[in-house]
Amino acid sequence: MKNVFCKILMCVAFIAYGENISAQGFLKGLLKKGDSKKEPTEQVSSDSAQAKSKINVKDIPAYIAQKTYVLDENNQRVKNEDGTDKYIVELIRTSDNTRVSPEVAQEQSKQINKAILAIAAKAGVSAGIGALSGGGKGALAGLAVGLGLSVDDIVNVVKLKKDVNKQKKALELYKKSFDEEGNPTTAEVDSKTLKTLGISEENAVEKTTAQIQEELSKPEYSTPAKNESIDALLEAATKV
Repeated sequence: MKNVFCKILMCVAFIAYGENISAQGFLKGLLKKGDSKKEPTEQVSSDSAQAKSKINVKDIPAYIAQKTYVLDENNQRVKNEDGTDKYIVELIRTSDNTRVSPEVAQEQSKQINKAILAIAAKAGVSAGIGALSGGGKGALAGLAVGLGLSVDDIVNVVKLKKDVNKQKKALELYKKSFDEEGNPTTAEVDSKTLKTLGISEENAVEKTTAQIQEELSKPEYSTPAKNESIDALLEAATKV
């Protein structure tokens, strides 16, 4: 009886072991099939993620208004008729720390802003920055390839969109408040304008009349910024 019982147990164990092996083989087969289906998608995502970025946000021109007190040949502050210190407000391009004319800044800003808005609209900004910088990146792979950019480039362009209107309004306000050489267009600039443009004593500098005239005569003053990031952005916008 014991021998018969042992044989039965051995048969059951063998069958169970055999079924376990079969189940493992079946699962491996499913995994292989699943992997083979996923490989192309994963490869595309990987290629998109590794595409070389062409747009460096720091290279895209941004401008600040800088208060500059005018000095005479003796390095003394020049006085206005009312006895106050004479100053001008210079428009400085932060990407290369260069003073530029309001016209050049505004014209290039319009061109770049138009490109940013076109690409951002194509990317579907309604999805939200969070979605684009997270799992939503995959949806941008096709657009990035079509525009000759990387997915990260697209995300950065969309982020820049937030500053487009702000800078546009600031440049318009500057042109209303100061002339070509930076002189106030009214006897006194109101505090709201100064605050909006970020003009304060903390960032004020001093320059002689000769230094100011030299800046105005430099080619950079009347030349738009040019770099690879700007070229890549404007070229991509033509493909939208």
